[in-house]
Amino acid sequence: MSALLGKILLFGCLLSASFGTWAEPPVHIGVLAYRPKAQILAQWQALADVLHQAIPEREFIVEALDYSEIEASADSKKLDFVLTNPGHYLHISYQHGFSAPLATLVRHENDRSQDTFGGVIFVLAGRGDLNALGDLRGKKIAVTSQNSLGGFQMQAYEAAQAGIDITKAAELLFTGMPHDAVLEQVLSGQADIGFVRSGVLEALAQSGKLDLRQIKILNAQASAEFKLLSTRLYPEWPFLAMPTADRELAKKVAGTLLLMGPGRIQGIDGFTIPADYNSVEQLLRTLRVTPFNTIPQFTLADIWQRYPTPALALSAGMFLVVLLSLTLFWTNRYLATERQMASEQNIRLQDSEYRWKFALEGADEGVWDWDIASGTVFFSPRWKSMIGYQPEEFANAFEAWRDALHPDDKARVLATLDNYFDGKEMLYWVEFRMRCKDGHYKWILAKGMVVTKTADGRPQRMLGTHVDIDKLKQIEHDLQQSHDALLRSNVDLEQFAYSVSHDMRQPLRMVTGHLQFLARQLKGSLDEDQQLNLNFALEGAKRMDAMIISLLDYSRVGRKTEQKTWIASAEIRDEALQFVEPLADQCQARISCRGRWPTVYASRDELSRLLQNLLVNALHYRQADIAPEIEIQSQTGNDIWRLSLRDNGIGIAPEQFDRLFQFFSRLHPRSRFEGTGMGLALCRRIVEHHHGRIWVESAGEGKGACFIFEIPQARSNAPDSEPT
Repeated sequence: MSALLGKILLFGCLLSASFGTWAEPPVHIGVLAYRPKAQILAQWQALADVLHQAIPEREFIVEALDYSEIEASADSKKLDFVLTNPGHYLHISYQHGFSAPLATLVRHENDRSQDTFGGVIFVLAGRGDLNALGDLRGKKIAVTSQNSLGGFQMQAYEAAQAGIDITKAAELLFTGMPHDAVLEQVLSGQADIGFVRSGVLEALAQSGKLDLRQIKILNAQASAEFKLLSTRLYPEWPFLAMPTADRELAKKVAGTLLLMGPGRIQGIDGFTIPADYNSVEQLLRTLRVTPFNTIPQFTLADIWQRYPTPALALSAGMFLVVLLSLTLFWTNRYLATERQMASEQNIRLQDSEYRWKFALEGADEGVWDWDIASGTVFFSPRWKSMIGYQPEEFANAFEAWRDALHPDDKARVLATLDNYFDGKEMLYWVEFRMRCKDGHYKWILAKGMVVTKTADGRPQRMLGTHVDIDKLKQIEHDLQQSHDALLRSNVDLEQFAYSVSHDMRQPLRMVTGHLQFLARQLKGSLDEDQQLNLNFALEGAKRMDAMIISLLDYSRVGRKTEQKTWIASAEIRDEALQFVEPLADQCQARISCRGRWPTVYASRDELSRLLQNLLVNALHYRQADIAPEIEIQSQTGNDIWRLSLRDNGIGIAPEQFDRLFQFFSRLHPRSRFEGTGMGLALCRRIVEHHHGRIWVESAGEGKGACFIFEIPQARSNAPDSEPT
């Protein structure tokens, strides 16, 4: 029995462990193996430990991969994050649409932190025939791969600057990863020259695998960072998230990397904010290597001849791109100087974490970082350029921002800030006008939050953004003017319709009266055709009078009717039923009412006219020899009153729905059904006056119809609560 119980407990533990594994799959990190894979795994396993310690709910697995293995794993979506060289990053980013890297690697080489690296060209020390770049022609060169930035592309770029196409002028011997294999080929005499990334030869010398006196460096560069260097320096390796990686996980990983200090990973001092990799992209474009090796199909002359107008627009766009690129270049130079100063002063990465995180998420928004106690504020270049200033032209102080506020907005904005500090507002969010460099004011949307407080709970540091909403405010102003003009036009049109309709009735009554007088005077003396014509004239005058009355009713809605008040909808229902009772009895109609009839805020006579028109419409348009059956249902929900009136009448073809509620719209000849065609238009007018909507549903002719309207039970101009 005890053995059975033990097995059950063991099975339960295994099952629980399985569920835990299924819940959170491991996170895979691919690291480019430029040294032996075992050595890379031993070095970078510490990264998995650091990330797991910071994010204990996830397991992290580091894999040492070569170029092809990283690309294959990226294609099959087996990797979540990748650490590779900048050239390879640009290659796979064009294939998979990566966003900007999360961070840039900082190595510990030559007893100092390095966030850049270069390439080395070396030969045996005894080769007196190899002393300069020009001596590369006709020689056999050992390289790991043409995809290697530090092991081929940097050296090829230096040769290209000297007028040498290394792929055509020399024989390339590909060794594959790691870089150690390149040294073996040179030392064994299989290759004349070797290309490796900076730091590799020094590491091999430290491990006892190389005596530096055995080799010499071609195209040696003077550098404080590296003793052995043949090329200019480029940004270190980027750490990037795959497009399929969880966004929240990527944010946590980025924060952990930026906060990681020296000593956690052998030979690594940590990570810094993403570097500018434009120099690497320029190198790859110059060499026309992947992903910039596509040959254009058209010449500039072909494009100009076929598309002159788009070409002009493209040229203007390119000019703007160049201008923006130059701006970005100088901004990046400014940021690079700031980073160097911060490194010399040993400023910890934690102090800049929030600032850069906010900048990344702010996109085109200007960023500000306020030290509340000292009053100093960091304003990003975009923040200052938004109001026309260069970075050095606007003081980094709270007083400078306050003085730039519009006088009419200053008190309101500062009060909003105080309310946020006092806890009366959950978020600092305010719109205001701000004075630009040229003196005019621009609308700004400011958002921010306190990220640090003092020991006694007072705000200490606050971060936020500025968004340029000047164009949006102008659009709002234009829309409001258009809306006001439309309202005035509608009022004028309604007054015009009322005046015309009212004034037309008097001469029409005179015409009708004279026609009736003639009919009495000439009774019995007219032949059949004359009598028919006279009847046509009298009938036309009556229809004209009915149409004018309909127009008057339409124009009175909202102007000449009772004011809105709280009324019981059941009373309006009873009034309408009493009004149509004679017609219903004549048709032998059966009318049923269902549902809850609420108290609504409405005009009593307008609502009564609405129900009367719908009931008369249902009784009027009935099928021959079939008694009308009308079902009225009332419903309420979400402060909306919905009423539907369903009949078994002649029905409506769906393609006629749009015409049904228009002025003087008739779907049937007057010989079949009398009417002016204004009843449903008046219904629509009444419903819209109550801020509602009305529509019809019907399966087709001969299948009945259902008219439905919805109006709010209460509006903003109604009393605060429904009467009891």
